[in-house]
Amino acid sequence: MSTSAFDAIIGHAWARRLLQTALGSGRLAQSHLIVGPPQVGKTAMARALAAEALAARAGNADRARTLALGGRHPDLAWVAPDDGGSIKVETIRNLLHALALAPVEGGARVAVIDQADAMTDGARNALLKTLEEPNPSVVILLTAPNVDSLIPTIVSRCQTLSLRAVATDDIDAALRARGLAPERASQLARAARGCPGWALSAVNSESLFAARAQRRRDLIGLLSASRTDRLLFSEKLGRAGEDEEREAMLQTWQGLWRDLARAAAPGGAADPEISALAQRIGPRTAFAAARDTREAMKRLRENARPQLVFDALLLRYPRLAAG
Repeated sequence: MSTSAFDAIIGHAWARRLLQTALGSGRLAQSHLIVGPPQVGKTAMARALAAEALAARAGNADRARTLALGGRHPDLAWVAPDDGGSIKVETIRNLLHALALAPVEGGARVAVIDQADAMTDGARNALLKTLEEPNPSVVILLTAPNVDSLIPTIVSRCQTLSLRAVATDDIDAALRARGLAPERASQLARAARGCPGWALSAVNSESLFAARAQRRRDLIGLLSASRTDRLLFSEKLGRAGEDEEREAMLQTWQGLWRDLARAAAPGGAADPEISALAQRIGPRTAFAAARDTREAMKRLRENARPQLVFDALLLRYPRLAAG
C-alpha cells in the first residue's frame, strides 16, 4: 500500500486533507502559496505537495514520490535564496526555461520557490508573467512568511494555505514516535511554541534550546532595564544581529508574551517560571506587548531599519521595578 508524503507532516491535518482531496479529484490548483511563521512546516508541506503532485501523474507513483522526496526527480525544480539572501531574476528565468520543457517522466513539472519573499523586483515580475499564463502541465509552489511579503498580483494568482501553530500534543507525539524519551519530547514540544521544525532541529542541537532560553531571559531582564540600557541592547541587535537571529528573537519574545498573557488571566496555566512575573504584568499589557512584537516582525520583513524597529519596540514594552 502506498504511503502518502503528507504522512510525514506534523500537524496541519486540515491542509493535508484539503490538498489530498484536490489531488484525488484532479483539481489541484496550478499555483499555491504556503505561508506561516518560521519552522511551522511550510517547506515540509511544499516538499510533500510537490511529491504527491508528481506521483499523481506518474505511471509508478511510489517511484515518483521517492525520487521527489529525495530531491532527485527530473521534473522537480527547487529554488531558494542564494548566499546573499535573495532570489535573483536570472534564477527565476532559468527556472521558467526548465518549466517550459516537456516533462521527462511524462506527467508534470513542479517548481518550488522556497522563501519566495526573497525574490528581487525583477524576479517577481518574471514569475508573474508565468502565473498569468499557466501551463497546464506545470505546478508552482511558493513559501513565504505571510501574504504581505509578496506583491498582491502574485498572491491573487495563487491558492493560499495559511499554516498555523501546531498543537503541542501533536509535536510531542511526533517526537515520541521518532524515539525521544517522553520527558525530553514534552520539553521540546512545549519550547517549540507550535513550530515542529524548530523541535526537530533541537533534537540534535542543545544550542538551539539554550539560545531560545537565553532570548527569554534577555526579555525578562529588559523589563526592569532603564531606557538607556534598552536602547543599548537595541543598538547591539541593529549592528551585530543577523536577520535570522532578529526574527528568532522576536518569535521567542512573542511566544513569551503570549505565555505571560495566559498565565496572568484568571484560571490561567500556572507556569512556575513565569507565574509571578505574569501577575505583575497582567493579561492586557501582555497581549498588547505580543501585538507590538508581531507588528515589529512585520516591519522587519518590510525592510525597515532593524535598530529603529527595536528602539520603538523596547520603549513600548512595560517597565517593571527591579526585584
